[in-house]
Amino acid sequence: MTKSIRTVLTPLLIISYVSGLSITEFPVGCPRVWFSLLYMLLFWPIFLFLFKSIIISYFNNEHYNIEYHICLGLDILITLLSIVFGIYHDKKFRNCLKKLDIVDSTLRNVGTITDYHKLYKKTMCHITGWFLLVITLTNVVAYWLRTEYNYDILTSMYAVFVRNYCSYINMINDLIIANIFGYIGLKFDQINQHLLNLTRDNKHEIKRAWETSILQHRVPQALSNEWLIWIMIHLHSELRKISREVNLIFGVQMTFKMGCNFFWLALDLRDIFNAILIDNYIKSNKTLYTVVLLFLLCHNIFKLYFINYMCEMVNTKANATGNLINKIPYSIYDINVRENILQLLLQITQAPVRFYGIGLFQYGYKFLYGFISSITTVVVLLTQACINKQTLKINDD
Repeated sequence: MTKSIRTVLTPLLIISYVSGLSITEFPVGCPRVWFSLLYMLLFWPIFLFLFKSIIISYFNNEHYNIEYHICLGLDILITLLSIVFGIYHDKKFRNCLKKLDIVDSTLRNVGTITDYHKLYKKTMCHITGWFLLVITLTNVVAYWLRTEYNYDILTSMYAVFVRNYCSYINMINDLIIANIFGYIGLKFDQINQHLLNLTRDNKHEIKRAWETSILQHRVPQALSNEWLIWIMIHLHSELRKISREVNLIFGVQMTFKMGCNFFWLALDLRDIFNAILIDNYIKSNKTLYTVVLLFLLCHNIFKLYFINYMCEMVNTKANATGNLINKIPYSIYDINVRENILQLLLQITQAPVRFYGIGLFQYGYKFLYGFISSITTVVVLLTQACINKQTLKINDD
């Protein structure tokens, strides 16, 4: 039976350790820094050598132009940044997990039980989905290479896996971030549920007091409510601090990933439009090529949407606390509780929980809308440039 957020993340962290992305912990809570650094120094030079040889041998033709190689370079850069920032923020990351365990322990003491077994199964479903996605993308692209260039199927699968390795592993990092965001959102949700129960209990208590005219029964309930409100306020403040720390740890990586997704989506959409609009863009099996691009497009859209959805979800749940507190009757507050509530409401109003890309933009649905409009503009320009290039080539012939 799992008992903490760390054990829920264990399957993802193990894949991250084996992939050379982060500091290994064995046993839990005992980081093996020097072993991990030695492993990374052996693993990544070998990978970069294999990657370079694969790109030169199999992905150096007319369909893999300079824009494509720039995007591959960005994937590698993001992976290396994830390693550097993972090492630099490793201690802070582990402290965040410990703080989340303390928050959960406090909630458990006031009667909230977290179903960690369910969260663990959810993590395993994410890993299963990731594994199936890796197999599907690798096989589909390898089959197209075999059809287009008559490569051996096993060699094609190996080449595609090495080429996309950084993209695949970056998704594991995305899943770790998303699971942490999801867990923080769950804690905010549990706090909000306690406050919602207080509003219902108080309405029932007031109604019963008026009906029976025995007001002394409200006194112990009021004291209990004030104590519970005080706990929820401090838990909410602690989760706000943890959210800011998580944003600090992963903010730079997430920003570069959004930029890389921008270029990949633009290239995928451009190639899809070109394959449809230009007759001689693909010499054989245009349908298969379009299917491959659609798989890649869906993969990049999913990565883009997943992170922004989780950020928006945490923002919504964290900022909903103010409305719930305002619904609790002021008759149950003492002076200290009122001061704490006013401070919390001021924090929620003036500094709501938000996740930023190194101060450049805020993650969420608004970012997605702006992202889509920018992608549309870039795709139109790239497609027009490709059409003009094909027209000039035809005229020269």
